[in-house]
Amino acid sequence: MPSKTPTEKTAAGKQPAPRALPLWKGIVLSAAAVGLFFGLLEALLALAGVQPTLRREDPFVGFAANVPLFVKNTGPDGRQILVTSENKNLFNRQQFSMDKQPATYRIFCVGGSTTYGRPYEDTTSFSGWLRELLPVADPRLRWEVINAGGISYASYRVAHLMEELVRYQPDLFIVYSGHNEFLEERSYGALRDIPAPVKSTAAVLARTRTWAAMKNLLARMGASSRMDPKERAQLSAEADTMLRRFGPDIYQRNDPLRDQVLLHYQISLERMVEIARSAGADIIFVTPASNLKDSSPFKSEHTEGLSQADQSRVNQMLSDALARMREDKTSEALDILDRAVTVDPRYAEIHYRRGKGLFELGRYPEAKAAFVRARDEDVCPLRALSPMRATLAEVAQQSDAALVDFIDHLEQRLRAEKGHPILGEEYFLDHVHPTIEGNRILALQLVETMIARGIVHPAPTWNDEAIAAVASQVEGRVDVELRSKAMSNLAKVLAWAGKFEDASRLAHQAIASGSNNPAVIVESANILAIYYAQQGDVEQEKKYFRIALNAKPDNPDVHFQLGLQILKNRRRELETAASHILFASVFWSESHRDLPHQLLGRIMAQRNRFAAAYSNLLEAQRLNPQNDETEALLSLVRKRLGPEIQTIHPPKISLKRYRSGMPHSITQVQPNAEGRYIPEGAWTQWYESGELKRYVDYSNGVPHGVAMEWSADGQLIARSFYRNGVRSTMLEKNPAGGQ
Repeated sequence: MPSKTPTEKTAAGKQPAPRALPLWKGIVLSAAAVGLFFGLLEALLALAGVQPTLRREDPFVGFAANVPLFVKNTGPDGRQILVTSENKNLFNRQQFSMDKQPATYRIFCVGGSTTYGRPYEDTTSFSGWLRELLPVADPRLRWEVINAGGISYASYRVAHLMEELVRYQPDLFIVYSGHNEFLEERSYGALRDIPAPVKSTAAVLARTRTWAAMKNLLARMGASSRMDPKERAQLSAEADTMLRRFGPDIYQRNDPLRDQVLLHYQISLERMVEIARSAGADIIFVTPASNLKDSSPFKSEHTEGLSQADQSRVNQMLSDALARMREDKTSEALDILDRAVTVDPRYAEIHYRRGKGLFELGRYPEAKAAFVRARDEDVCPLRALSPMRATLAEVAQQSDAALVDFIDHLEQRLRAEKGHPILGEEYFLDHVHPTIEGNRILALQLVETMIARGIVHPAPTWNDEAIAAVASQVEGRVDVELRSKAMSNLAKVLAWAGKFEDASRLAHQAIASGSNNPAVIVESANILAIYYAQQGDVEQEKKYFRIALNAKPDNPDVHFQLGLQILKNRRRELETAASHILFASVFWSESHRDLPHQLLGRIMAQRNRFAAAYSNLLEAQRLNPQNDETEALLSLVRKRLGPEIQTIHPPKISLKRYRSGMPHSITQVQPNAEGRYIPEGAWTQWYESGELKRYVDYSNGVPHGVAMEWSADGQLIARSFYRNGVRSTMLEKNPAGGQ
């Protein structure tokens, strides 16, 4: 029987079997349909004004208050302007027109203290340089460069600030952020338990309007999964840093927290892009650069699990290596450090010292690796970590944002100028703040980037001569006093953090500047004296304490520090130390006097002057009754005293001055049986320069104990011993043991 044709089969009522669609085509078509649907949905939600979650909120932190940076005011011409709020002390004073004028290009520079312009202010910041350079590079436009850098501001605070700034018609944001991510205490709660793929998916969804609409809908239905704001870390309106409150000692190694901070940094950068684009503004990121070669770690911590014996061994090896370096035995020091790092691979200071040794030997690639490791192992990380550079580059690439790699540019300059690429004091004043020249270099790189992006159209007159003229103008605003004060302030901060080696470099610059400011000289010389005391260089220590005293002879802080350092010296001159601490006890405010009186009590007890010791300890206890150490010392001294204890009172002070107002003599006195005050304890006499001239022990109104005399340059010239007012022996002509 002949087969039927297809037409005959159809006529017979049977349909042909459909051809199966290949699986891959089905998947592609389905994905395309879903993509088209969500693309249309995103467009509709955009028209409806729905903003992505990442644009509206930080997923990890909230803020206790939302005080604006800029407030309305009236300018001299009657126009409405925006000015920096008076209570925003972490920012430069800035102002700009509320309504942007025609042909104006408005730039907001945001970030931390580098953007702010520390240790100076706005004038020599990269923002200040841009303000002067841009009108010369491109006179077509009216350039407004507003410095909105906040001291200690981390990326999440910068993003929060940008939520305000987008209301002020920005054209461009320049972001320099990354050094402050570990400054504030915050917790990431249950985030640590969420698997990485889930976190990545959530990060992607947070960029969409669909996700934001779904969350809003669920919230209205009472079924929102949105993190309750109370569950997010609530931060104060302004940065309240752990470092400022507690110092570097509060920091401990915490790798899981470190990873969460790095994730938060990435999300904050992505938020910045979303926020800028929501206002139609462009954005340029700057890779945060830091000092590797000439900035030691803020805090080192031994590798987890290292035994106490190995920790002690490593500490001794580090000490031995430093001693070799001071003797210019770099190779020997490096051998010791190489052994130490195998025992304790996460101790930041070892890596830093290895870097110094390797650099000294010209082994630059190894030195750079050691310096980078030292920075990344710093337990108190105040410099942007290595992963943050990669994160910033990735965010910039994915968002098509411009990126100025400040690190790479400075390294190229150093390689050309110095033959190595390791960032140090050549372009940095401290651990992160660029020199004035460093800020100029960054500003010029930003101008070049703006030219490449078509923002700036350089005039024919834009050349090296024009740039040099701007440089002369900017640098001319920084006089000797401003420069020296900036160096002194940075040195003081580093010394407070215990980094006296780094602080000494800045203190030397402050003194060498030729400043006549007594405060600058005192602070800088005091830091140098303590640094040289730590190095065991007694002559340099004495030199700089003398400079500090001569600059401001009545400064109690200098006298107190000098007294403390004398107590730490191997050959302690207790009488000299007691004299300077007595000086501090007289001129400090009463709320601070308990410590010098406690120290005086301890010194007098060590000298077997128990009545004087008891008197000073009574005063320390009166000023601070809660001090257990003072009470313990009192208990010890009571056991050495007899019935006379009932007649001992806290000391009073008899003070005589020169006509200039400088102290001439300071005497501790007590009332006698007739109620008349007589010398009891320490009697001191001073040169008008602040140098100690004489010291005498007194008891019952007469010399009893040691009497000493010094020359105007601090040399001990005589020592006498008295018993009930009668001198028994005398040494002259710089007796041995003099301070």
